[in-house]
Amino acid sequence: MMTGTRRWSNLTFVLLFLAVFVLFLYVVGAFLLPVLLAAFVVALLYPLNDWLARRFGGRRRAASFVSTVVIFLLVVLPLAGLLYLFVDQAVALVGEIEKALGPEGFGSLLHGEVPEFFAPVAEWFERLRVGEQLRGALAGIGTSLARSAASVVGATANLVIGLFMLFVSIYYFFADGHVIVEEILASLPLDRRYSERFFLEVRLVSQAMIGVNLLAGLIQGALGAVGFLIVGLPSPVVWAALMALFSFVPVVGTGAIWFPASMYLLITGRIVAGLFLLGWGVVVVGTSDNLLRPLLAKGRMDLHPLLIFLTIFGGIAAFGVLGVILGPMIGSVFMAMVRIWKKDFIPRLWAE
Repeated sequence: MMTGTRRWSNLTFVLLFLAVFVLFLYVVGAFLLPVLLAAFVVALLYPLNDWLARRFGGRRRAASFVSTVVIFLLVVLPLAGLLYLFVDQAVALVGEIEKALGPEGFGSLLHGEVPEFFAPVAEWFERLRVGEQLRGALAGIGTSLARSAASVVGATANLVIGLFMLFVSIYYFFADGHVIVEEILASLPLDRRYSERFFLEVRLVSQAMIGVNLLAGLIQGALGAVGFLIVGLPSPVVWAALMALFSFVPVVGTGAIWFPASMYLLITGRIVAGLFLLGWGVVVVGTSDNLLRPLLAKGRMDLHPLLIFLTIFGGIAAFGVLGVILGPMIGSVFMAMVRIWKKDFIPRLWAE
């Protein structure tokens, strides 16, 4: 009788635990991205914080506070300066486009009208039977610009809240990360050596992929700067830094910078330069984005090159921006489980 009661008690607890866990994810889901990003940053820099804690005489919270402030100064302040330069350059470029479009400005694009200096190219596209698509694309540019302005305030508020949660999480992960990991390991119904192996894979992949993505972003930014220099656009270093930043954004990527720049050149009458920059972005910058991460990750993780490709791009498709790290991480943990299965479980099955 007691056995049956205990069984029902265990089943009830498991169901309640799963229900509360789902509710917990629902509550924290809005901040899951900054928390996971904080965990990756701390996994990369945890040894440095440990060194700083020793220098502070074992005062871990003081060391964590200093580490968090330093990361804030090294990340947020340069980004704020970059954002200011971006807004300044964008306002100047929009003003030039308005002048080039004539008295109606972007109103002409909203109505699908092609600027006079762009008419020969439009006629050529018309002969290729893509004229309507071209007019629709031009109209879409104006509509997108009008709509995006309305969402800037909301996006800014979300960014500020996300950054706040990011740095709060970084501080507490630095201060109590070792305790959190120990609690997780103690809560897992696994052999201790297995769970420690999985955490080791997570830490190694996090460190490797953060380094790989930073390097890939810098290379893409440098390639973008070369294209901007060739066509003679102002402030190529600013745009290169923005391309390096946008390289972390899935799907859109660096195209968020070089595509509008190409459209600016086309709309203002610099047809050859615009087409060149468009091709440069698609062929050189875009191709490097698809090749750099898997090639740079090769040798840094215990994964076959094919699995590196699959987990990076599959992770992006499944999880968005964090998929660049989560995909290879899941792949590495999976392969660790395969190795454990082959080493520990298969011999037992054959022995039985």
